[in-house]
Amino acid sequence: MSKLRDAPTPLRRKLYLTVIIGIVCLLIGLAIFIFLKDKMMLFLSLIICAFSIGKAVDYYRVIAGKDYEIVEGTCVSITPKPLRKYHKIKIMDDNGVESSLLLNKQSKVKIGYRYRFYFKETQHISLGSEYLDSALSSDCFLGYEELGEYTEQENETVTAE
Repeated sequence: MSKLRDAPTPLRRKLYLTVIIGIVCLLIGLAIFIFLKDKMMLFLSLIICAFSIGKAVDYYRVIAGKDYEIVEGTCVSITPKPLRKYHKIKIMDDNGVESSLLLNKQSKVKIGYRYRFYFKETQHISLGSEYLDSALSSDCFLGYEELGEYTEQENETVTAE
C-alpha cells in the first residue's frame, strides 16, 4: 500500500476510477437482475467488472514497479488534427529540448502552462505515420498534471543553480 501512497496523483486517480467504474457497473447489473430478472445484463456487467479489475491490476503493476516515463515541460504549441481523435502538443523542457506528444482531444492542455505527463514504458517502434503511431501508443498514456503557468522567474532560478 505504501507504493500507492508514493505514486503520483494522476496515476492513483486512474487506478481508483478504473476500480470504481467496474464496481458501479456490477452494482447496476445486479440491481437490474434483482428487479427485472435480466440474466444477460448481470452477465454483461460481470464481464465489464472483470475487465475493469484486470485493467486496474495492470495499472497497479505499472505504479508499483515504477514502469512509467515522465515528460515534463511547458506547452509551446497545440496543433489540431482534423478528422482525428487527437491533437499534437509540443512540450519544451527547461533545457530547451522540444518533444511532440499526441493526446486525446479531451485533454485540457493550454499553451504557456507547465505539465507533467505520465506514459507506460514501452518498446513500440515508430512506423513514421502519426496516425499509426498514435493508434499503437493509445494505451500508453496514463495521465497528466498541471504544474502551473510558466513564469520567467522559474527559468532564472533553474539557470542560477
